Amino acid sequence: MPLIPPALAIGLFLILGGLGGLAFGIYALRQGGRGQRGGLGIFSERAIHTIAGVRMIVGGVVTLFFGVILLWVYFSS
Repeated sequence: MPLIPPALAIGLFLILGGLGGLAFGIYALRQGGRGQRGGLGIFSERAIHTIAGVRMIVGGVVTLFFGVILLWVYFSS
């Protein structure tokens, strides 16, 4: 018998990953691209960090949601 059930471990991992994604997304929106020059084509460095920050926040929220659902199912059964 494993020390920690797999569903519990995966749920906790998803929650930690979701919180990490949210933290990096917020950081990318607040600080990313400030004082930097360059970019990709018509997009400035700040716009690239904004797009990346929004993507990380959305991914973090989705991952956090799945982790909470997995833990909820695990503890309710």
